Amino acid sequence: MNAQMVPLMTYSTRVEADLDRIALEAEGVPCVVVGVGTAWEGGIDGVRLLVPEDQLERARRILGRDRDGCTDFQASRP
Repeated sequence: MNAQMVPLMTYSTRVEADLDRIALEAEGVPCVVVGVGTAWEGGIDGVRLLVPEDQLERARRILGRDRDGCTDFQASRP
């Protein structure tokens, strides 16, 4: 049985989401990027990075972005 895909993070652009997707895939975490960036065709929901529910905590640790147990938050870059 496949685990349900859940949102890990929301991004403004596809490029930002793809960078994290590549990092997760390199660590063996399956993931998918869905949505349209806010700069394209009025996409207001942003771009989401989805991971299997059973891999959510691992994905957070890999990306170093655990924010109080949130499963969906706006990505921030320094």
